[in-house]
Amino acid sequence: MVTLKNLSALMILLVVPVALLPKATFAKVGNPDCGKGIRSDCGSGFFEFIFLANTITPTNECCRELLKAGKNCHNQFVELSISSHKPIKGTKSDVYRRSNETWNNCVAALSPVSPPEPAH
Repeated sequence: MVTLKNLSALMILLVVPVALLPKATFAKVGNPDCGKGIRSDCGSGFFEFIFLANTITPTNECCRELLKAGKNCHNQFVELSISSHKPIKGTKSDVYRRSNETWNNCVAALSPVSPPEPAH
């Protein structure tokens, strides 16, 4: 019976934190239409980087989805997440810096690279 009790405690320790994790999909905050094209795995990745300082770099596909949603949607996601008192690592200034860094990195990653000028 001790094993069943330990298993129950383990399940509670695993399930409760997962249930309490913030749902970081853009479509669920603010304008419900602005982030419909952002998959939940991308939204979670952006949340983890911006708010929790996770060092995972977004994929180009996630960046495409973010840029398609637009800067206003991105900013709205950040503002509403801050105002809903979601956990953050660092200060609000750190969050805004990482938010801008995320946007700028996605823009840079997807910007076409001009070929070098031919030498004369």
